[in-house]
Amino acid sequence: MRAKPSPWAGSSLVGLAALALALSALTAQTTTTQPTLRVLYTFDRAGTPDALIEVKRGEFLGIAAIGNEIFSITAAGKYQDVYDFPPAGNTVVGLTQALNGRTYGGASNSGPVTTFSELFAVGPGGKLTTHSYNGSTQGGTNILVQAPDNHLYTTFGIVGSSQTFSRVDYSGNFTPLYTFGPGFPAYATMFLGQSGDFYGVWQPSNTTAGIYSISTTGSFSWIVPPFATGGNNNQLFGLIQASNGNLYGTLPESGSAGAGTIYEAKLDGTMQTIYQFPNRQLGIPDGLVEASDGKLYGMAQGEYNTGYNGYSSIFRIEPGTHQFETIFALKNSEYGGCPCRLIQGSDGKLYGTSFNLGLYGAGTIFVLNAGLPPPEPRIRSFGPSSGAVGQKVLLWGRDMLGTTAVDFNGTPATNFVVASSQGVWADVPSGATSGPITITTPNGSFTSKESFTVE
Repeated sequence: MRAKPSPWAGSSLVGLAALALALSALTAQTTTTQPTLRVLYTFDRAGTPDALIEVKRGEFLGIAAIGNEIFSITAAGKYQDVYDFPPAGNTVVGLTQALNGRTYGGASNSGPVTTFSELFAVGPGGKLTTHSYNGSTQGGTNILVQAPDNHLYTTFGIVGSSQTFSRVDYSGNFTPLYTFGPGFPAYATMFLGQSGDFYGVWQPSNTTAGIYSISTTGSFSWIVPPFATGGNNNQLFGLIQASNGNLYGTLPESGSAGAGTIYEAKLDGTMQTIYQFPNRQLGIPDGLVEASDGKLYGMAQGEYNTGYNGYSSIFRIEPGTHQFETIFALKNSEYGGCPCRLIQGSDGKLYGTSFNLGLYGAGTIFVLNAGLPPPEPRIRSFGPSSGAVGQKVLLWGRDMLGTTAVDFNGTPATNFVVASSQGVWADVPSGATSGPITITTPNGSFTSKESFTVE
């Protein structure tokens, strides 16, 4: 069901005129840059959405925690129930696009004795396949991360026991690579870094956390050893790597006010707080996303006190200057209350989910137009680096949805497949010569710095 969408004083006429001009300019600027938010869908029964990804331009898949439902929704707000997990009591986590064109996630019974655990894959047309595990001995999967080696990586966790970093193929077969020490992974914080290693937040306890690095072969090290987090809310930690190479994260209950902080961590282990939320009614931040303007965007939940009174908000912070601003305050009764997750769509708009509240108390899906440019494609690597005509090459990067052309040193590839936002498979075309590879989407083109060698 859809939702229905201080006085100034001056000391002279000159001062008043100057003030009027300044206010006029500020009003004009605000009018052109003021973000607008629109609710795409309001859940009225099964709801509390907690995952959303764009699988094609303008087409999204998501998960609703109550009802354990996979849904699809378009940028225009067309909603469809794709799959409902039986039985009740399961926890569904995900989603991630794989290089085989499917979207993967995990589902398990949370215990105290895990009786149900599986990997699932959503294919074209919403067809779902599953791969079952023995929950008591193998555990259940956490967030899955795609790597350019054509495998998924995740942490298998057994309730009350070990947590194992593992490589997973597309048929659900997994290879344990590293067993973590005491503790548990912070939800949805593991990702593939620019170095080719995975980064994430590990919590030895409810009140401590550290930032780790782990390779595709299971080599583990601390980037930032465990430190006090200032609270015990482990569902809202955020961690990303920005284009400047630094890591940025959120601690929802740290800081002098216990209202949360945003921090910057460098790969040499140095860490600093770059913003403290002033009070709990305006704070308790969730995850972060780097948008096409180079700034970091996120959401603050706000504390439930005598009721939610519109304290959830969307903010942005500039990595270089650490300048912070709130760009939209959510009215919880209409838009829903956080925890919330944001992603940037291929159209440049920010799409998000509100976990609860809203018109029927079950959350919403919304879109925020902040005037951001549509993200242009980027090639981070390709492989193999050489091959003959007909060789299949993986272009690995970001923002590749809707790819319209791939060129090998100016020669168009006649066969290419857009597997995900991160990966495009292209066959070396007849007549190609050695040189860089160019990819083109409706948002722009990008040419690799490295050259492909035609054999």
